[in-house]
Amino acid sequence: MRQGARAILDYVMNMPLVHCFVINWNGLEHLEACFEALLAGTYENARFVLIDNASEDGSAEFVQGTYGYDPRLDIVVNASNLGWSAGNNVGLEQALDGGADYVFLLNNDTVVAPDAIERLVEMAAARPEAGALAPKMLLYDSPDIINSVGLECSVIGSTWDLGIGRLDGPHWATPRKVIGVCGGACFLRTSALRKTGLLPTGFGIYLDDLDLCLRLWDAGYEVWNCPDAVVRHKYSATMGRGGQERRKYYLTTRNRARLMALNAPWRKAPRIICCMAVGECRAVGRAALERSWWKVGAHVRGWAAGAAGLPADLSERRRRSRNGLVAGRFWPLVRTDRLFFEGAEFPENGWYKARDVRGRRVRPMSARAHLGVGTGRLRVIHANCYPRLGESRVRAVLDGEQVAVLTTDGVDEITLDVAGGRLEFFADRIFNADDTGERADFGGWIRVEQE
Repeated sequence: MRQGARAILDYVMNMPLVHCFVINWNGLEHLEACFEALLAGTYENARFVLIDNASEDGSAEFVQGTYGYDPRLDIVVNASNLGWSAGNNVGLEQALDGGADYVFLLNNDTVVAPDAIERLVEMAAARPEAGALAPKMLLYDSPDIINSVGLECSVIGSTWDLGIGRLDGPHWATPRKVIGVCGGACFLRTSALRKTGLLPTGFGIYLDDLDLCLRLWDAGYEVWNCPDAVVRHKYSATMGRGGQERRKYYLTTRNRARLMALNAPWRKAPRIICCMAVGECRAVGRAALERSWWKVGAHVRGWAAGAAGLPADLSERRRRSRNGLVAGRFWPLVRTDRLFFEGAEFPENGWYKARDVRGRRVRPMSARAHLGVGTGRLRVIHANCYPRLGESRVRAVLDGEQVAVLTTDGVDEITLDVAGGRLEFFADRIFNADDTGERADFGGWIRVEQE
């Protein structure tokens, strides 16, 4: 028995050591789901650390009281709210001192699949050139919809999640190089961090995750996504309201220019400056037309802050160059076909916003959608917005029993006599956004009327 236990211990200790850091500030409501998933994972040589930014809701006490029995768990309580980057840096320094091979940064509103860490370690071992990996992040309440499989970045530093709002499926199953990793779930190689340094603290928040990834590229590493590692995220489609929304708007406006000043190759400066001028004029003009004067003010404040911070940014850029970071290795992955993110749309119960198709008002559906219906006769209208791409085929199922198969290359309708219950629609084919130019993948266009 002792020899067997020793063999198991040796096996575990020879596995790469992963430190998982959950950054938290007053996020008590999320912590149970987050840590239950982490502690139930299949990877055996991992440590799980709550990085608490001086929460006042009992977060640290809850984690200690609920999971403190587990020797893999640790809690770090910062004296004040250090923010995302500085807070995580406390954990990163601990990991570097503790001999960790990898670190996994997680937001507190994430839930990892049992084998997620195992899959990330396997891919990192297979790709030693990868300094960071992006797991596949899916929406928590709609796990067939993608939140992020990496980051995209435009020529002016505008950044968005790759795949956001799209249906998960074979299209997203193949690993690919990406310019960056969303900080909500970011897997990093510690040997790479020793070359690049830790997360930047001057951004406040927003784009600091991408700044680190660009430094990884400039240090000679690559950044990949890892579709086999799945993380569900309680993503907020509203992205905050009121003061939070305004603060984000200002910081992203300011930080775009800072990101480019720190990382873009000098030879691209004329093009970047021209594109920034065009982008800012468009954004300010749109804000003025919408009478969103606070946005206009945010741009003006962002320009002023960017100009004031430029000397410090150029000094930091020179420091990075002296440390062997060659600016611009990431440039082939920069998007030059668009300046800003065009937005994402998320379904509710599988349904998107209604639209008119050939004079009929219908709602696009995702791969599946549902609604409640009463007893009686239903009129079901089924449309196809893209007949050139083929026939739309949708199955209608009432309380688990198929009641109709809807097919069309135009607009059709049928009537159904049903008892009340849950009416579900399942698409047998998907109209891919890459083919349609839409922001989302649709399975059909449906309208149900109760007569």
